Amino acid sequence: MTALEAPIVAQRLGRRLTVWGGGSALVGTVLALRGSSPAWRAFGQQTAGWGAIDVAIAAAGALNSSVPTSKSLSKLLWINAGLDVLYIATGAHIAVRKPRFGGRITADQALGHGAAVVVQGAALLALDTTHARMIAD
Repeated sequence: MTALEAPIVAQRLGRRLTVWGGGSALVGTVLALRGSSPAWRAFGQQTAGWGAIDVAIAAAGALNSSVPTSKSLSKLLWINAGLDVLYIATGAHIAVRKPRFGGRITADQALGHGAAVVVQGAALLALDTTHARMIAD
């Protein structure tokens, strides 16, 4: 992999996060409204929410006029990668254990929400680590 300057990596990440987030928001909304089961509707709700947040983060990054340094962007991406691993673990716990959160959701909904968090965390982990590795030292 060729090392790149931090501003170029940040732009690529922003575009890819926008595409992922936009797709997640769209697909998630369709599933939330038309999913064939409570698990699929919950998966859709969670996916749409994460997608909307991803698009907002990408927009905030695009509007930020400061130029990141390689060191600062690399550090941010590796911290985010660690958080992504926590998202995956938390989502897996929810999907497997199916907590009811005080009766606010069903076991099927817990499965859907947890599975969606795993998918979103894995996608963000791939984005963060891929872009962290692109940065020139």
